[in-house]
Formats: sequence, C-alpha cells, structure tokens
Amino acid sequence: MYVFDLDGTLVESVNAHIAAWLEALKLLGVEKRYEEVRPLMGLPARDIATALLPNRAFELVALKNKLFLEKYLSLVRPYDDVYILEKLPRPIAIVTSSSGYVARRVIEVVGLARLIDFVLGGDEVPRGKPAPDPLYVISRRFSVDTRDIIVIGDSDYDMEMARRAGAYGVCIARYNVCNGARKVIYSLYELLTPLSL
Repeated sequence: MYVFDLDGTLVESVNAHIAAWLEALKLLGVEKRYEEVRPLMGLPARDIATALLPNRAFELVALKNKLFLEKYLSLVRPYDDVYILEKLPRPIAIVTSSSGYVARRVIEVVGLARLIDFVLGGDEVPRGKPAPDPLYVISRRFSVDTRDIIVIGDSDYDMEMARRAGAYGVCIARYNVCNGARKVIYSLYELLTPLSL
C-alpha cells in the first residue's frame, strides 16, 4: 500500500505554509524569520506552534490555519508528476503533519481528492511524525501490515516514521535527499518501476 506525505511531496505548498506561520506569529506580536520556521516543516502543526510560541500554541495553530485557508491556499499547486497516482494500486492514503481539515481542503482545491482514499492529519493522532503512530492507524484501517506499506515523503520525519513502523521509506528528493531513506527518487514516475523491497 502507498502512503504519501502531502506538502512538498504531492503539492508545492511549503512556502505558503511558512508564510502563514510567519503572518500568524506577527499578528500575535512575535517576529520570526523564514530560516527559523523552515526546519520545522514536516512536524505536526501543534509541535511547530509549541516550538515557535509555547505559551500560545493552540491559538497560533488556529490562526495559522485560518490564514492559510483564506490567503495562501491559492498559491498551492500540485506537482506535475502527481497524476501518476492514477496508475498506482489503491488504496492510497495521505499522512500529513498538517491539520486534517486543512489537508482535505488542499487536495480538494488542487483536484487530487479523487485519487486519495484516506487522509490522516497530524492533529488526528496522539503523536504525529516522526512517531510511527500514523502508520499504525493506516495499518488498522486498511488491514495491511506496516511492513507492506511504502511511504513516499520529502523529509527526514517521513523516513523516520516509516523506519520506526517497519515500513519502506522512499524519499522524493524534490529539493533535498532525506536521511534514512531506503530508496531515493527524483520523480513520482519512478514509482512505476518496481521497488526492490
């Protein structure tokens, strides 16, 4: 079974998320730089908010999500190779660190909803990436052993989640090669070639 990360893997959205974080922080009276927020991308939204503004993390997440959906969602684009999902066996799931309702809105707006069977947000599990918990949820929901799950993501957090759950981690190196990947690809089209598991 294929499990995809969303931001930076299927859609070009990371900078839009960062812009929303920075604006939300500013509205709450905190100035941060892009370079301070970028390394946190890939963690669950609540963990990012806790790292950036511990005393007001809940408020920060809510404001960031509101801003993202209202002002930055229009900047999100699917990658050109994303429609390869039509050729992959179903079911296909997304495990994202974004809030679940934000992720579902993103895939709806960019036209990917028909290709995805299930979306699990970082706020819908007790521990998000890099913990293995999201893959345990997928495993139970689809009655598939985690060792039969192929995780495709663009961050070290995706690869660590896969490793800890016993899944096969594939790094889509759109910008950087992830640490801990079992395989590195540079286009989702490479998924059409059988993986040597």
